[in-house]
Amino acid sequence: LGLALGYAETVGAFDIFIGANVVDSSGYPDCRPEFLTAFESLANLATKAGTEGTGTFRVHSPLLKLTKAEIIREGAKLG
Repeated sequence: LGLALGYAETVGAFDIFIGANVVDSSGYPDCRPEFLTAFESLANLATKAGTEGTGTFRVHSPLLKLTKAEIIREGAKLG
């Protein structure tokens, strides 16, 4: 996420997507919704764009609450 944030700010993008899944959160604490919300807050406090108000960074995690089977089904549906 840190690298994605740096790149996003460089190219003027404000939407960051991550494939985190809460099912993995016991082994990967950065897969928790609380972490992603906190990172989004950090992004808006720790960047020039965020502090100058030229944009608001948003972290999107569309797979967060899907089961592994739902993720596979969605991927197959999308090709």
